[in-house]
Amino acid sequence: MLNLESFFLIVLILFFLYLGWKLKEVYKNIKFYLYKRKGKKAEQKAITLLKKNGYKIESFQTTAKGKLFQNDEMVNFYVRADLIVSKDKKKFIAEVKTGKAASIEEIYTRRQLLEYSTVFNNKNLILIDIEKNKIKKIEF
Repeated sequence: MLNLESFFLIVLILFFLYLGWKLKEVYKNIKFYLYKRKGKKAEQKAITLLKKNGYKIESFQTTAKGKLFQNDEMVNFYVRADLIVSKDKKKFIAEVKTGKAASIEEIYTRRQLLEYSTVFNNKNLILIDIEKNKIKKIEF
């Protein structure tokens, strides 16, 4: 049988485990909020950069439906491009990135742009490097 001291020790351990779990959730929420806020600021900088370079903003956060087959069964999925822009009567899918992700050498960035090209059926892609203030035209 548990004595009172052991019981309180178990309750205290359970309390701190619960508190740690809750703090982890709060940390994840704060981190997600800051990540989204950074993304919104980057998109605003990208819009300014694009306009300064003669691009017209057609739409923001445009979603397109893609499909593929898995074991002969069609599976739908959605992708969301940061911006659709135009210049010289051409439409471009624009993706805004910061840091290493703004490099075409990054596998995830390359795959994302290739997926956009396929799903949006548009070979005109732009990768916007916010930190270097550069617009990069990408072709596959």
